[in-house]
Amino acid sequence: MMPYAPLLLIALLSACAAPQEEATLSRYPDAYRSATVLTFETEVVRGDELEDITSALRMRGINATFFVVAGYFESTPEVLEPLRGFEVASMAWSQPEWVNATLSERRRQMLRAHAWFLEHGFNVTGFRAPYLKASRRTLELVAELGYTYDSSLSYGFEPYPVNGILELPVSTNFDPFWDEEKMKITLPVAYLTFQRAYDTGGVFILLTHVHTSHRYLENLTAFLDYMMERRVWFPSARELADWWLLRENLRLSTAGDTLILENLNARPVKGATAILRAKSAEGAVETWRDPVSGELYVVFPEVPPGGTVSIKVER
Repeated sequence: MMPYAPLLLIALLSACAAPQEEATLSRYPDAYRSATVLTFETEVVRGDELEDITSALRMRGINATFFVVAGYFESTPEVLEPLRGFEVASMAWSQPEWVNATLSERRRQMLRAHAWFLEHGFNVTGFRAPYLKASRRTLELVAELGYTYDSSLSYGFEPYPVNGILELPVSTNFDPFWDEEKMKITLPVAYLTFQRAYDTGGVFILLTHVHTSHRYLENLTAFLDYMMERRVWFPSARELADWWLLRENLRLSTAGDTLILENLNARPVKGATAILRAKSAEGAVETWRDPVSGELYVVFPEVPPGGTVSIKVER
């Protein structure tokens, strides 16, 4: 017998007994690798700005969130009609009055804006503070209104809970494009920030103003087309927040070569995705293999409330 045969046998047995890599639950539905949320701060609207922007989004099948300063449209709500079909969220009642307002004054602004939105048929569930001037006390007011999320702070590429709501942090601001001389520098920053979010599987939340994005619509649409070449989900802020909360009540487990997903939510969940190293998956709605990591993204069938579904994978 070869002198190294026992060592080879031990190594072989150890390899066979080694635990398989665990599957993980993706942050996003439908085998998306990353997410981009487009947010447009909507203040003074000129001419066909909203029509042109929403047309470009619809043409690409991209959703978006328009944070509206309600007081600016008090007597002209018809200006916001092009936003039907997209998410409208609150940016309080008046920007100038927000900056030095007391907490009680900010509460009145937010309540006044909320009532106006309801009156005009906009179901608002999210908030952004004017000029991003927010604090944890402001977020308490957001929670008081029963909103799902806030998007006023800038802390990385992942939503996080605070004061009973979900914070969707702003990733980058598209608006340095006001100065055309700086565009050669600022434009690559937006692309690099998105790429960092994409490479790490993070959430890229873009802030821009309606007037700015319309003025540089060619630059914006080129950026959208660039992102669309990748495996990116384009939800509204509300859709992202809703999914993030649903995902918290999903439980993924494995039994041999079977993936089991349990839904602890009170409503069905569609599109939940597992990520693992495998050759194939039987019973998946869709699969996608990451060309960089080689990992397989496996989309589960719809899971009923309180129910489970399973998928068999070949390692």
